[in-house]
Amino acid sequence: MKPFLIKFNVLYLGGLFLTLLFLVSIMVRARLEWHICCMWETKYLNGNYIAAIYMIVLLVSIISYAYALWKTWQLTKSDTIINKRRVLAFGWLIGAPLIVASNPIVFISAMRLVTDRLFIP
Repeated sequence: MKPFLIKFNVLYLGGLFLTLLFLVSIMVRARLEWHICCMWETKYLNGNYIAAIYMIVLLVSIISYAYALWKTWQLTKSDTIINKRRVLAFGWLIGAPLIVASNPIVFISAMRLVTDRLFIP
């Protein structure tokens, strides 16, 4: 249980989250600069490619999240439905996305500190 929770639920899903956050912050910056989020082009970036990569990563993230919920439920079986391991695992799996969804502009603003440098001519 513990290797799956750390490797898949924390590292893999966290990496997917950071990738999505990186792509969203690029699209937010483009929207602020040109008032569109996907039909733009700079010397190093193309908005259509960013949007396509975003959609692919989003699809992979949704499938991975569903798999993580199912696999975590299977790995935390015990005599009772609610046990300490299951509460901790699902607290992480459900709590982390709720925290991000409650105030996404904070996370996007933090990532824009990195991605705004890509738009300097």
